[in-house]
Amino acid sequence: MKTAILALICLQLADSAAVFDRNYTKPYVLKKTWVQNFIKFQYIFEGNQQKPKIVPLGCSPTNVDSDDYLKPGETSIEHDFLFSCEEGEDGVLNYEATACIDAYGQVMHPGEKRSLSNGTVVLHCNIYGGALKKVVERAAGCYFNETIYSEDEKWVELQVNPVDSSIDGRLMQCFRPHYSYYESHVVGCVIGKLGVLIGEFGQLLDGSYVKCVEAELGHVSLKQVSVDELQCNMDDKTFAHASQWTDEKKGANMKCNFGHIVKESCVIGNETLPIGQEVPVSRGCIFLCHPQTNVYICDNYLPEFQVVDTESEDLGPIEGNQVVVEQPDKKKSLKTVFKF
Repeated sequence: MKTAILALICLQLADSAAVFDRNYTKPYVLKKTWVQNFIKFQYIFEGNQQKPKIVPLGCSPTNVDSDDYLKPGETSIEHDFLFSCEEGEDGVLNYEATACIDAYGQVMHPGEKRSLSNGTVVLHCNIYGGALKKVVERAAGCYFNETIYSEDEKWVELQVNPVDSSIDGRLMQCFRPHYSYYESHVVGCVIGKLGVLIGEFGQLLDGSYVKCVEAELGHVSLKQVSVDELQCNMDDKTFAHASQWTDEKKGANMKCNFGHIVKESCVIGNETLPIGQEVPVSRGCIFLCHPQTNVYICDNYLPEFQVVDTESEDLGPIEGNQVVVEQPDKKKSLKTVFKF
């Protein structure tokens, strides 16, 4: 009889054995558990007075009550997102996506992006409308070495052909022909800090001259050339590279620069005007020193000008034009513009 009573007392003590909350401070008696909105709750009776209380235990990624759940601070990967079970200062648990998972299983934090499909697609991980989302969009530009270059932007691709030592890399540029797909094109040669476009000339540090040539599509190299190949031709005359002269017919100071004729300044009488400067001239006109042509802006009709059927020659400054020292009270409007 004593043995039976002792066993009954032991069973009663086992039923009322105390367990502890997450802070391990108060004794509780375990009761029913359930899951609501991915949070696992437990209904308990607290203390000797058996006061009922509901406490959150953790997070359930499956939203089903089971022994497999996340404790506060733990994470889980579900549906290409990283979910975290976090406990606030008020003891409330939250189960929400805190990061994205890319196609390679790597974590993407909000604000990060990845380039996919050889750079033609960009994956964004960001907060949209208060929720973390993954957004895929087509890349607006050309992709190279984890970088997207916009239209007309240039970059350098290092030389990959060990046989050709004439260049250090290829000069690339992003194009978008006919507003369609973006395309990367080879546009020049690079050696050191010098970039030379295809078909153009350059000078190396040792003083020698080179030309960038494209032997076959996409393959460029630098070819040694003589200084004579850098000459300029104009009006049946030949000018050496780096030479300068004054063209009285065009009213301009010229220079031969790597095979190209460059207009450096304008000349009216004894006055030399830099490119871009506007000055008042005689006959009530304004003269603009343009890098390609001479521009006269006049309010009044000039009888010496007539419409011609064929393209006229470049006449340069109007004969007898002189720079007016005093600025007119009223700047001339662009009523009549002559370019020649």
